Amino acid sequence: MVSKYKAWRNAAKDAKNNIPGRDDPNFAQFEQELMAMARNKARQVAAKFGPKLEILKGKHKPLLKAYDRISKDYDNHSAQINRSTPSVELSRGKYYLLMLLFVLGEIPMNSLAFAVFGENQIFTWVMAVGVAVAIPWIAHALGILFKRWAHPWWKSAIPVGSLIVLTVGGLIAIGYVRIQYLGDLSTAAGGSGFSNSAFIGAAFVGLNLVILAAATLCSYFAHDKDPHLENLHRQTNQINKEMRTLEGKFKKILQKEEQQLHRIQQRAQEIIYYYRKINQRRRPDHEKPKSFDLNHELGVELEGQDTQKKIETVTTRFQAVANQPVT
Repeated sequence: MVSKYKAWRNAAKDAKNNIPGRDDPNFAQFEQELMAMARNKARQVAAKFGPKLEILKGKHKPLLKAYDRISKDYDNHSAQINRSTPSVELSRGKYYLLMLLFVLGEIPMNSLAFAVFGENQIFTWVMAVGVAVAIPWIAHALGILFKRWAHPWWKSAIPVGSLIVLTVGGLIAIGYVRIQYLGDLSTAAGGSGFSNSAFIGAAFVGLNLVILAAATLCSYFAHDKDPHLENLHRQTNQINKEMRTLEGKFKKILQKEEQQLHRIQQRAQEIIYYYRKINQRRRPDHEKPKSFDLNHELGVELEGQDTQKKIETVTTRFQAVANQPVT
């Protein structure tokens, strides 16, 4: 950008020759050259940030199409069941956290049972982890079946009964193995420990059943009785989350671009103001030319503002979904 010294020299030279003329509506040659330099720098800034903004807008378009498609299905389905929000008491994040805690709680209890086979420690832990994952997973299915109880009743009663019988039978079998293991430990210790292995084994089975019941309740409260509504709600929330992320990145890049454009324009206006002040002061007639009442426009910054308005107008459509609880 031009320095103030150069602006002073040009202002003094033009003032001596009464440039620009008092009634001349056109800008002085120095001002035109200065704004040409500023616009060139502004175009360089726009060229640097433009591709990044276009990439984000390109990612934005398929999300809009997906939202349009899902929203139509959402509206139609909501009209059929007379509700638009799933009845979910436990958020998805809390549900996954609780299930993870149930799995971690099951592992040490099951490792005691499988240690009786005398396998390598790694295989013992693999079997223990397998059962620890299976129990919450079964509870997950039971909770959904209870929440979405079918009609006639036997369509849900048969799978629920089968899962409960198989799971309880498996836990009793694991408990029996655990009792044998504790009994062997008691014998090896000369009867000094684990004297009531049957009671301890039954207590472990009881704990397993408590975890099964608790995980089933968590699954029940974390799901809606209408799977299609729940799925549509989750998809719209996911799209909304992605849209908010894109919007944040877009605004951040746009803000950097506008800051640099503003600095260019501000610097150009400062030089022009200084040039006009010196020019008017050094003119023989000290008259203010008409062109000094006109302002220069950089022009490029308006394009960025229009782009921001476009993306904000589009994302406004997601505010209704954003106000719904995320499951």
